[in-house]
This record gives sequence, structure tokens and C-alpha cells, in this order.
Amino acid sequence: MASRKHTLVLWIVAVVLIAACEIGIFNLPHWRTVGAPAVESGTPVIASGLTDNGDGTYTVTDADKATIGIPIRSASGGAAELRSVRLVPAGTGWSYSTASFKTAYGSADDSTTDTDSLTWRDLGQGVWTDAKTLTYTKIPSTQYVLAGQKSDDNRYSTWLRIDYGSQSAGAVVSLASYELNPTVPFMVSLPRLVIMLALAAFVICLRPGSALWRRRLDIDSRGHRIAIGAFIVLQSAALLAISQMTGGSHVSLATAFNSSFHHWTDPAQYQRLADALLHGRLWLDLPVDNSLQTMQNPYDFGARVSRNASTGAVYFWDHAYYQGHYYCYFGVLPALLLFAPYEAITGGWLPTWAASWTLAVAFTVFGTLFVMSFIRRFFPNASQAMAWLCLFTAMAATSMWYYVFDPSFYGVPVLMAMAVASAGLYFWIRARRDAASGRWAFAMPHDAPADGSPATCVADSSDAPAAAPAATKLSAWRMVLGTVLMAMTVGCRPQFAAMILLAIPLFWDEIRHTRQLVSRTSWRLTLAVALAALAVLVPLGAYNVARFGSPFDFGQDYNLTSYDLTSQRPSVFLLPAELFLELFQPVSLLGQFPFVQTTSTAIAAPQEPSLGGLLALVPMLAVVLLMWMARRPLRRHRAWGMALWCVALGIVVMLTDTLIGGINNRYYGDFSMLLALAAILVALALEESLRPEGRQDDAASGCATIPARVMALAAAAAVLFAAFMIGMGFFATGRYEALASTNPVLYSWVGSWFSGLTM
Repeated sequence: MASRKHTLVLWIVAVVLIAACEIGIFNLPHWRTVGAPAVESGTPVIASGLTDNGDGTYTVTDADKATIGIPIRSASGGAAELRSVRLVPAGTGWSYSTASFKTAYGSADDSTTDTDSLTWRDLGQGVWTDAKTLTYTKIPSTQYVLAGQKSDDNRYSTWLRIDYGSQSAGAVVSLASYELNPTVPFMVSLPRLVIMLALAAFVICLRPGSALWRRRLDIDSRGHRIAIGAFIVLQSAALLAISQMTGGSHVSLATAFNSSFHHWTDPAQYQRLADALLHGRLWLDLPVDNSLQTMQNPYDFGARVSRNASTGAVYFWDHAYYQGHYYCYFGVLPALLLFAPYEAITGGWLPTWAASWTLAVAFTVFGTLFVMSFIRRFFPNASQAMAWLCLFTAMAATSMWYYVFDPSFYGVPVLMAMAVASAGLYFWIRARRDAASGRWAFAMPHDAPADGSPATCVADSSDAPAAAPAATKLSAWRMVLGTVLMAMTVGCRPQFAAMILLAIPLFWDEIRHTRQLVSRTSWRLTLAVALAALAVLVPLGAYNVARFGSPFDFGQDYNLTSYDLTSQRPSVFLLPAELFLELFQPVSLLGQFPFVQTTSTAIAAPQEPSLGGLLALVPMLAVVLLMWMARRPLRRHRAWGMALWCVALGIVVMLTDTLIGGINNRYYGDFSMLLALAAILVALALEESLRPEGRQDDAASGCATIPARVMALAAAAAVLFAAFMIGMGFFATGRYEALASTNPVLYSWVGSWFSGLTM
């Protein structure tokens, strides 16, 4: 009862704080403009760079002279003090416009037509200069800009200039009317309230000492299954919304010329590969410029750029060119299992965003099931709170959010590899069954016999800390299905094939002690597993042989990109710096919206815009660095080998990616799952070791010590920070597909929430 009262008090406090934020912080523009003095305006002066279309819109003909000058005066007829401006667009046929604002102090005669002779200053020029640029839309909250604080020299003005110089010639801007010193309306935003309520729920439920820290994880209970189902549904809905941020279903699949690197881009690689397979081809139906066959080295980027500049030769970026044909060097299985069936059934091309979202949902389902089973397997007495924080960490660590936000053929194979790998690991980890009942059996380290042989207990939904050791057997169909799925990673993203080696620590007991695998007595199951792997790997090898002559040649070296992959690789001497950028580079935070910006990855190696190193973006992963400190509880739970394997394989994959492709946030998905699994084990080991002496296996003792509370607080804060970096990272300037350019309406709407936090 006392706990419920405490929780109720916390919710009351949370509601009060949410109300204070909504009324105060997010409505600061309203409070800052209440009581602003009235300002009158004269006849506007339309400069020669704008053509009035007569319907509240203007066409930009000369960006340098695309201005509207407005004479202004106070109610008493003198110079006016501007505090806010509203630009009201016309009703239809328009999406957004961007304008900047300047003021001047001089003659405000309505007959003045030459405003260029005036001395203009930024609207935000005051005590400090805060340049005022407004991207306004049909959403009312985006139509206001605040002038900010002013020094005495800049406080009063007689002219306001609206400048559309950032618009290109031919652009249509909309301005039906304008308001000077309007009071920004008081607005309550339902999406804002939902976000703040979700944040409050996270803090209250996962705060140190909450009930979730005192309850043992029970993945078979009805309540847990409901919670897991709700999580999957909510995350799938969030992924769908994110997939539409940058255009989603409106993104064109047409080829386009990119003048920055003088190549053509084709966003429909998987659609073309699927079409080729349906028509009995392995090469893409793209025109091959004759110069590729006559060039001494068609993989020489400089030579291709020069040839394009001089002759207009057509080359397709990031396509594998080999012996007169273009090929897709990305994994074939997404085309075979998604794009080709869709085209065969509908006759059309599956949109890339839809494929990305479908695969992300598949990973959400199987990744969630696997992570919870993984926790239960090695730390059956883990608290519910730590289990959920570990799940959130695993989801945040993957690059799934990047691939869905910027859906492209780059992300599709990684998403499918994540989905099939998590599904395969789920079936593998659930393959150990009780010989008598057939229920899932998991290791109970504290019941292990002195000879080191395994002891298991049968999974149930009781609150008993352990069950009696039981004889086990491996489920053949789960082993075979898991093997098929794991082998499929080779046909998606070969780097994920490293996760197949997790079978060694996962089934070490069955290999070393009970001899249920790789032994004379288990030859049938071993053969079935081997045949299952070969059933996938042999056709994939034959596919590579048919294209490039070797089962191990996936074609990535024939990629037409910015350097010659057949002979060049990034310098190994830059590897320490590259690994620092990949793992540890700090994030770059701002004091104003969007609060996050890209970091500098300036280095003489392939690179793309980055938001920071993986451990900086997902701080919970940094507990991997404490693995040696947690070795005793890890060994006690027979998880030390698994943790070492995960870290070792993750490092190998990361080194491979970096040595071949340089620095890229997209590559994080190749090794982040492995590091996340290691981090989960270390975090669970630390949670247990910080419980009171003699009660390490008692989940009810969670957060009973100050160090345990500190760790709980740090873990929750780390997950919150990762969520912040994912959410605000979508709005970061400088990244690929930045919302400021791909979806200015959404960018300006969210930005308007913080418009009061200006000078």
C-alpha cells in the first residue's frame, strides 16, 4: 500500500511538471508576446526579384532581390519596437517557404520605393546577434518568429524587410498577409503531452527502488507476454512513422544524375535485381556505357569522372560492374524473398521503405523474443527493470532506426540479416528442452555439479528461484530451423555470418558434456544441422560462381565508388583513429533546436556524416569495458565464454568493415548486436554482484544498496540518452536525408516547440 501511495505521489508530481513544461516552456512565445505594443504598417515595397501572382503567392525571379520592404511605425507615429512577426500563407498549392528578416531605421515614407539605400540589420541583432530565419508552413505554430532582446541602438525600427533570398529562382513563395507584434496563441500539443507522459512513465517505472527492480524476470507469465506484445506493437508503429519522415511512399525510384561525383544514382537496385531474377538474369537491366569496356581501369574513380565531364558517359554509382554487366553486390535474399514475390503478385515494384519497415518489424519481434530468452538463459534471477533496460539498449544499439529513417538498398540487407539472425538465435537458444515435459530448459549455474557438467531447470511461471536439475535434449526442428536462418545471413549481409559462431558458447554444454552435438551418438542431429546449413550456403555459393566465378566472391570489389576497391584499401596506419571515431567519438550537442549536430570525421579514409561513436550514442554499451571486473559472476553463470565470443566477434567484424569501407554510421549495425549482447551480460552480472551479500540470487533485493541504486540510475539515464540521440538525431543538420531539407514541414513544426528558447 505504501508503495502504491508513493507511486501515486510521483505521478502527481509528474503531471504537475508536465503541466509546467506545457504551460511555461513550450508556450514561452505566448508569454513573451503578451502585451506587445501595437505596430502599424504602410504599403509594402515588392522588390524586382519577386513577381506577384495575384493569389497570395510570389514567384522568385532573382534571389538577390527577392525582398518585401514594409514601412512600420508605432501607434503614436514614431519608430516601432518589433517583438514578433507572423507570416500568413495563402490557402492552397503550397507547402513551405523560408524567409529571413531585417530591420532598418530611416525614412518610413509610404512613397519610398528604393529600400536598398537603407542600412539593414538582422531582426535578431540586439545585445547579441541571433539570426532570424523562419520556415513557415500551413501549421499556425510555424508562422511566428520572435525578435529577441534588443540593445537601445537596435530597439526601434521604421522598416521591416522579408527576404526570400534562400529560395532558388523559379520557386513559389506564399504570403497572403503578415502580422506585426502579434500575440502568439497559447497552444496545447497532444503529441508533446504523449511524449512527456511516456518519459514520465519510463522514469517512474524504472527509477531506482521501483517495483520492477524487485521483481524477477518471468518471460512465461501472462503479464510479461502482454507487455512484450504492447512493446512490439508500439515500436512497430513508431518505425512506421519514422519511415515516412523523409518521404516514405512519395520517394521516387527513378535514376538521377549526381553532379557532385558525376555519376548516376539508382535507388531501385533491389527492385531491378528482383526483376532480373524473375526474367532469368543475374545482371541488372541498366545501360552499360561503352567506355567502361574500353577504359584501362573502369574502377578508377578519377578516370570515370573525367570521362563523364568530357563526353557525358553514364556510370551508375555503387553498382558492381563486371565483364560488361552491372550487378547488385548486396545480398540476394531480400530480392528473392521480398521484392520478387511482390512483383510476381502485383506486377509492381515493392517500395524500399515498405521492405525496410517490414524487416524492421521482423527484427523487433524476434530480437525482443531472443533478448528476453538470452537474459533468462544466463541470468534467470535478473530483475524485470534491468531486463527491460537491456532490451531497450539492444534495440537502440542497432542501426535499425537509421535504415528505416533513410530507407535505401544499403539498409535492406542489414535489416534482413538482423531479422534472420535474431530469429535463428531465438530458435537455437530455445532448443534445449526438458526430456520429460518438452518445456524449455535453461542453465542454473548455482546448481551445477562440482565436475563442471551442466545443470538445468525447467522454465515455468512460478516465483520459485530454481527448479531441480533435469535431463535435457535438443529440439531437432528448432536446431534445424535456427541453422537455416543463421545461414541465411550470408545471403543478406555476410558480416552477420560471424554470429553463427555463437553456437559454440551457446551449445558448449551439449558439445562438451552431454555429447548431444558433434559426437558419434548424436550424428543424426549433427548431420541434419549440417545439411540445413548446406541447403542455404550451396545455392548462395553457386549464385556467386555464376556471377563472379567464385563462391566466396560477392562482388563488392567491383563496386563503382569513390576509390578502386580492386587495388585500394584505407591505410592500416589510420586504423586507431578510425576505431576511435567508430566507438568513442563524443556526440556534438547544441543549446538550441535541434540540439544535436553531426560530428567531424575528417580523416583520409572513406567516411560519411556521423552523430558520434557507437559507445557515445548508446552509453549502456560502455559497460563492456568493465567485463573483466564482472568475470566472477559471469563465470558463475557460465556466461564468461559467451561474453568473450561476442566481444571478439564484434571486434573482428568492426575491423573488417573499417579496413574495407572506412567510417560509417550505417556499418554500426554489423557489429552492434554482438557488442550489445556482451553489454547485456556484463550489466546483468554487475546488477547481481551489487545485491546484498548472500542475496545475489534474490531479485527482491534489487536496489537494496547505494551502489546498486547508483547503477540503476546510470543504466536508466544511459537508455534515456540513447533514446534522445535517436529521436533528436533525426533532426540533426548535416546528416544524410536531413529533415531540414527532406521534410521542412515536420522540422519547422517540431522546432516551433522550442521557439521561445531564443535570445
